[in-house]
Amino acid sequence: MRLVKILRLLIPAALLVVASVGASTHGVAAYGAADHPLAQLELSANCDNPNFVLCAPPPAGVGTGGIWIWVEINSNGTADFAGAGCGHTVGGIGGPGGAGADSIKGGTTWAYATSAQAQQAGAFLFGIDPSDSYYLVKFGPRFFAFPTTQGHYSFQPVAGVTIQLQVAP
Repeated sequence: MRLVKILRLLIPAALLVVASVGASTHGVAAYGAADHPLAQLELSANCDNPNFVLCAPPPAGVGTGGIWIWVEINSNGTADFAGAGCGHTVGGIGGPGGAGADSIKGGTTWAYATSAQAQQAGAFLFGIDPSDSYYLVKFGPRFFAFPTTQGHYSFQPVAGVTIQLQVAP
């Protein structure tokens, strides 16, 4: 009799757990399905060396600070992005220029490119793709080239600059 009571409690609880796992898996897989996503790019870059081309003051570069951004590459040549940027001058709050952060969100376009084509477009390359294939993504007036080969890319091109990139399906 006691076993029947325990089973009456455990079976519905187990069914709820299975249903919630199935529902959450379906929601993740469904993101962006209408756009036929090809890849997700996750970028974290800290730029504290104004002598490095990417960290140069605008309009030549993006300035000193950091950027954290997620990009969905769609099969139709469009991309969605969201993240945050934190601009500052070397010295930070209390130093020259202070500091501040803003949200980044929107849509843009992209095209496939080789490293030579990306350089010709004046793009900054985030990582070296072993197959020399890049997503050339436009952000405002600038182009950025992201490897198409899935994986984690990490590099520190000069002192004061650290870039982490994840290319995922």
